[in-house]
Amino acid sequence: MLQMRSDLFVSVIVPAFNEKDNILVLIDKIHQELSGMKHQIIVIDDNSPDGTYRIVCEKKYSFVKPILRTSDPGLAKSIRAGLEKADGNVFVIMDSDFNHQPHYIPRMIKNLEFYDCVVASRFVYGGLMDSRWRHISSWIFNIFVRLVTGKFITDSLYGFFAIHRSVIEKLDYDKIFWGYGDYCIRLMYYLQETGSEILQMPVVNGRRLKGQGNGSFLKVFVQYTKETIKLFLKERLKLK
Repeated sequence: MLQMRSDLFVSVIVPAFNEKDNILVLIDKIHQELSGMKHQIIVIDDNSPDGTYRIVCEKKYSFVKPILRTSDPGLAKSIRAGLEKADGNVFVIMDSDFNHQPHYIPRMIKNLEFYDCVVASRFVYGGLMDSRWRHISSWIFNIFVRLVTGKFITDSLYGFFAIHRSVIEKLDYDKIFWGYGDYCIRLMYYLQETGSEILQMPVVNGRRLKGQGNGSFLKVFVQYTKETIKLFLKERLKLK
């Protein structure tokens, strides 16, 4: 068991859409990993047709704060809603489908003793994805992001990270939290622009327990490419 600072209050922010078969198992796993540490789990549901929000509410967990969003759906805006409702001094952002494995959370939090942000990466030594084709495709795209933005983060797509509240709240949320997973490209960019100390921690991508993901792999890459180029042009024009 890792020894944690006694003043930590961890808010785990979990956006969800149609995850009724996964969300309760995930909540229990996160709670288990953070036992002995003050924490809350914020589940932000984008009005899932499958009743994800209702299922979470019915359990009446004392450590869970469910949030229902009924308009303007989107992953990034759900994360922002969670950030704005969080009570902790440390935030962990993760997906609700087990692609982000809960057992990494304690180590991420422990390393915040030395860093402003700890980012899970599939592309530093020890990191891995289960699909070789997806691993190579994502790796190449992340090289593209690094070349275009001139930054060093090896995995700007994954969206699994721990960060001090005081660090992320210095950023302009309006510049970051819109769209889908492309928010993470913008977040990593602006964290590096502000000189934040970032640790990249190797992780192995997990597997969804039940159900299917939301969205086409190719469509996602096209969208992320556009947003990366737009970010580069916007910042370059601003400098001029």
